[in-house]
Amino acid sequence: MIDQIIFVIGSIAILIGAIYDLIAAIGMLRFVDFYMRTHAATVGTIGGAALPVFGAGLVALVYHPLGGQRFFMAGIAFTVGVLILIIAPTGSHSLVSAVYFGKIGKKPKLVVDHLEEDLPKRSDVAELVREHEEVPGEEEESKFTFRRV
Repeated sequence: MIDQIIFVIGSIAILIGAIYDLIAAIGMLRFVDFYMRTHAATVGTIGGAALPVFGAGLVALVYHPLGGQRFFMAGIAFTVGVLILIIAPTGSHSLVSAVYFGKIGKKPKLVVDHLEEDLPKRSDVAELVREHEEVPGEEEESKFTFRRV
């Protein structure tokens, strides 16, 4: 009885993951902005990839014809699902941050932009770089001397 319930829950998770993928695909087509499209892709990755993997892990856990391998397959599925949940948002955040702070794409029209307030001015960054650059000719003398034997 419990095997059938777990099988149905796993199948529903796979079906919901397919619906997430469909919604993400529609979002990728409908959204006009890079940032919104990245959001749709992340939703599709998390909901459309992690949820079906967890569902497949549940289905494999109760699928007795697999024998002892079912625990191995379920464990791998759960591990992959957790990795997707960790890596997908991190990768999307890194990509969007690089585009935003690198000022590569068009910025969306925002009412309030808290990130803009946190960005240092170009003159401040140039001054910091100049402070930490080594001036040629003012290098410290080496504490070690090498001689041939």
